Amino acid sequence: MSKNTHLVIYTIVFICLFILFFLEIRNSPSEEIKNENKQPKIETKNQELGKARNILIQNKNDTSSSLKIAFVNSDTVSKYYLYAQKVQSNLITKRASAENQIKNKYKSYEDLVKEFEKASPIMGEREKLEKAQNIRLLEQEILKVEQELSSELANEEVKMTQQYVKKTDEFMQKIGESIGYDYVLSYRIGGPMLFANPKLDITSEIIRLLNENYQINN
Repeated sequence: MSKNTHLVIYTIVFICLFILFFLEIRNSPSEEIKNENKQPKIETKNQELGKARNILIQNKNDTSSSLKIAFVNSDTVSKYYLYAQKVQSNLITKRASAENQIKNKYKSYEDLVKEFEKASPIMGEREKLEKAQNIRLLEQEILKVEQELSSELANEEVKMTQQYVKKTDEFMQKIGESIGYDYVLSYRIGGPMLFANPKLDITSEIIRLLNENYQINN
């Protein structure tokens, strides 16, 4: 191949490289323009998402702040609520009555045992058997009465407690509407609510209203 031929080939290659380089320079600004055109769209989308998130947070805060919540100390209510005092007094009376019945039975049993032990040396075998049988029957009777009274007292406590809860709930529904709270929670030491803001404590007001409702309806 002649020297002129090599020169022509080199010249053609150089021209092709120059054209490719020119085209590359020409295309690169358009890519940058495209990227610049995309960037505002991404930023606009992020701004819209941010605004939507802020609206949701604001709505949540507005809902929370609009709720009226308070709490009542249940132990204090049980102590000063007139109906609770009546329930407790009735239970104490029934419990005392049951205990007295059992004590009287035990007293009769002890007297019979003492009489048997005292007279046993001079008793005949037949009389001893009869007295011993009477003592066993009285012992069984005492155990039966004790079980019956215990069961009766337990059922009475459940019944009176249910009545107390139902009646108090009815009063609280009326009171809740009148004082305008959305939630009135029950608080007591050792209960599920571990902390209660003292500013939300309406125990005294609730006791007063409960007693007023109870006195009106009884």
